[in-house]
Amino acid sequence: MPPIRLAIVDDSSDLRFMVRAAVESRGGFEVVGEATNGLEGVELARREQPDVVLLDLDMPAMGGLDALPLVREAAPDAQVVVLSSFRRSDYEREVRSGGYLEKGLTARQLVDELLTLTGVLQLVDGVLATATKGLPADTRSAGEARRFVDEVLAQWDCAQLLDDVQLLVSELVTNAVVHAGSEAQVAVRLLPDALRIEVVDRGGDAPLPSEVRPPSSPGAESGRGLFLVESLATTWGVERIEGGKSVWFEVPRPDTPRIA
Repeated sequence: MPPIRLAIVDDSSDLRFMVRAAVESRGGFEVVGEATNGLEGVELARREQPDVVLLDLDMPAMGGLDALPLVREAAPDAQVVVLSSFRRSDYEREVRSGGYLEKGLTARQLVDELLTLTGVLQLVDGVLATATKGLPADTRSAGEARRFVDEVLAQWDCAQLLDDVQLLVSELVTNAVVHAGSEAQVAVRLLPDALRIEVVDRGGDAPLPSEVRPPSSPGAESGRGLFLVESLATTWGVERIEGGKSVWFEVPRPDTPRIA
């Protein structure tokens, strides 16, 4: 899928920087230009013909309300999304069609809302990013899985989840290499509201969530991994695949700093 070509029109250099950083770190966007007022925004839209114009309402020289019809005329195929500190209800008649985002969203929420408004989020089935790693059938693979998760969560600003995710991934990889005698494939997927982790191995059946019970004794190893998943994850499951199974779990995704 080609990237969404985005033009940012706002008089705040800090906000333009934050929006650019947020969409570029997400991927799937190409910022084709920035403008500091409505006059520049109209010219930018005419020159670049972007897919989306993110337009502030309160700007010098020409504000967003005056620029809005001119931007639509200059780039008729562009979707104009208003980003403003004003409530949408105050400008419902003027804005009419198109998206409207109130300032104060987190960076993550802003990107997710843009994807939703442009219809792309549904096309990618909600998966914003994916990282995978293959691991050998070796007891040291659990430690390698923890290091892999550490790196990925740091890149995605999800380090708050590290302790729980490391523990659960370690248990599932240990189940794969020790109990199933299999190599493992770990996938970490970033969703709009959650982090989903999958561990695939060539082992046989695993208990379903409704069948999981606490270990028979405090020191017992059998059943401990899935019991921890049941206790710490918001949701999880087992999927049968050709030649093995996939055990997955999800934990809530943390917010990122707010865009003022």
